[in-house]
Amino acid sequence: MTEVEGLHRSISPNSSVPQCPTKEKDRLANLDIIRGIALLGILIMNIQSFSMIVAAYANPLSFGDFSGSNQSVYYFSHLFADQKFMSIFAALFGVGILLMASSLDKKGFNTKKLHYRRMIILAVFGLMHSYLFWYGDILFAYAITGMVVFSMRHKSPRFLLIGAFLALLLNAVIFYLPSAALPYMNETDLQELMADWLPSQALIDAEVSANQASWLGQMAHRHTMANEMLLNVAAYFLRILGLMMVGMALFKINFFSNRFSNRSLLLQGFACLALGSILIVGRLNSNIADGFPIDNIFAQENYWGSLLLAYCYLCLLVLFCRLNIFPNAKRGLASVGRMALTNYLSQTLICTFVFYGWGLGKFGAVDRKDQLLLVMVIWMVQILFSTTWMKRFRFGPFEWLWRSMTYGARQPLRRS
Repeated sequence: MTEVEGLHRSISPNSSVPQCPTKEKDRLANLDIIRGIALLGILIMNIQSFSMIVAAYANPLSFGDFSGSNQSVYYFSHLFADQKFMSIFAALFGVGILLMASSLDKKGFNTKKLHYRRMIILAVFGLMHSYLFWYGDILFAYAITGMVVFSMRHKSPRFLLIGAFLALLLNAVIFYLPSAALPYMNETDLQELMADWLPSQALIDAEVSANQASWLGQMAHRHTMANEMLLNVAAYFLRILGLMMVGMALFKINFFSNRFSNRSLLLQGFACLALGSILIVGRLNSNIADGFPIDNIFAQENYWGSLLLAYCYLCLLVLFCRLNIFPNAKRGLASVGRMALTNYLSQTLICTFVFYGWGLGKFGAVDRKDQLLLVMVIWMVQILFSTTWMKRFRFGPFEWLWRSMTYGARQPLRRS
């Protein structure tokens, strides 16, 4: 969550390469814009976890209507959003570690001490988020991984990219092992797995009832889900680590400023879009035709396809930042990116209020097409709020709290 004052001054849309080196504040503004878009895009998938039973995220036949526009929304979100924006967000977290460490080094601080304090505070935020509000937290996982990847900040781009590929490959192998074990599972284990993949009506009713309960009434269910999410941290650790290393490597090779020409970014972006889409669409069409068989839970196509599409988005977003278009939109998106922690947590507050029993209690009652409409409303609210807030203040509310706790002193908030 970088702190920048200026907004991007872009090159001519017709230029194939930047006309001059990208200034540092422009490069940081580009990162804020991309982070803002990634943060908003994450909600396309998270809204399903806020509003529907757990099984519906991977198996849309397990809950709710799956026809017409609802199927189209699922198809769109799975193809273009699932794991794509989260991958970008993880990569930018790695970039943020580099920027923070560099800034602390220049100011003569104890960089290592402050970094680990910062990550510990973020981990506490994540645990509170998970156990008090919503089980789907990512902050804890990012904090733990951030502690590990910090030691790699001085490594070369080559080392980081090779290490990232190995981490992602190993995680894919680990992720695939249960699929290979399916034919050898005993009946009891298969039935337990099937109950998670396609729960009975009794289990569905119990989950809906738990989420429509009061805040205190949800406590047992929320803690059970949060505990399971902590296990997923171990399962996805290598993927998150690999993505953070990719972000560091891209920053080191100047990807976010003028490493590649406009033409090169377009070619790379559309090549990755084509390859990634072919991977994902093939499996997606097969799943719909076959009724989402249980082995889909361990499918590899979206795992790798999401990485290709995430890189495609990065290429196109860097190009977007260069072009002299939509300055007001860029300013709003940059504000969202600079308040990414605040906006991420506020998405939880808004969605839990809408769907959980302590608020409007709409859990299980909103289909996919209406979820997408709500996502768009939240986007507009967050862009407007972030733009207004950042005109008056230096940091978002939670960014300010995080920063003050990291430095052990109250930080100035209002702009002078």
